[in-house]
Amino acid sequence: MTAATHATGAPPRALVFGATGAIGSAIAARCAGAGWQVTAVSRSGGGDDFDPAWDAIRTLAYDPFAATATAEAALREDGPYTAVVWAQGANSTDNVYNVDLDAHLALYQANCLYILATMKWLLEHKLLAPRARLCVISSIWQNLARQDKLSYCMSKAALQGLVLSASADLAKEGMLINAILPGALDTPMTRKNVAPAQLEKLSGATYFNQLPALEDVSQLALFLCSPQNTGITGQFIAADLGFSHVRLL
Repeated sequence: MTAATHATGAPPRALVFGATGAIGSAIAARCAGAGWQVTAVSRSGGGDDFDPAWDAIRTLAYDPFAATATAEAALREDGPYTAVVWAQGANSTDNVYNVDLDAHLALYQANCLYILATMKWLLEHKLLAPRARLCVISSIWQNLARQDKLSYCMSKAALQGLVLSASADLAKEGMLINAILPGALDTPMTRKNVAPAQLEKLSGATYFNQLPALEDVSQLALFLCSPQNTGITGQFIAADLGFSHVRLL
């Protein structure tokens, strides 16, 4: 496949955080398959955490809250980036009766502060190319609530303020930033952690009678971060086969 190019004539250079997760891995592979140069980042792991088939993808471990000089040097070496995707994050199960405040703050750090810290670092070191495209993977639970997901829903809701504020601030440099809101995706982890009755209910919520796929998210991320996106910014796009806006009665 021929790579799309930016104004420089070079293929897009993408930085994907959370690249060992199902969504991050799919996005990194999609970008590489389109001929992009990809740097895939894992927060806490090393090379063994990554898909061994990723011969064309640069992989590295990086945690903004415990960054090493080696990791930062590698990030600087691969930049500047024309596209950045944040697909990292954590999940939890709690509610207003049993929430642990320390665990709540840790989840906020993983889901929100991680993005803010890395974005600030990239800007400070001039590692975002002119007119860079940025994409945050949030969740439909940013705008909805479900039982026993207090801290998770709160942390995802906070991303709305982050993306909207960043879209205003980054416009002066021609940068675009958007968020993708996946629903419950058809992944091995979903099928492992969700009861069969719940899976049937989720799949049957629309006449598609299926869960959205990783491909739905990765294709959307590829477009939002590509040169073909010329004016979409500050938007929150659900990749959920209509689940968050459809009710079958």
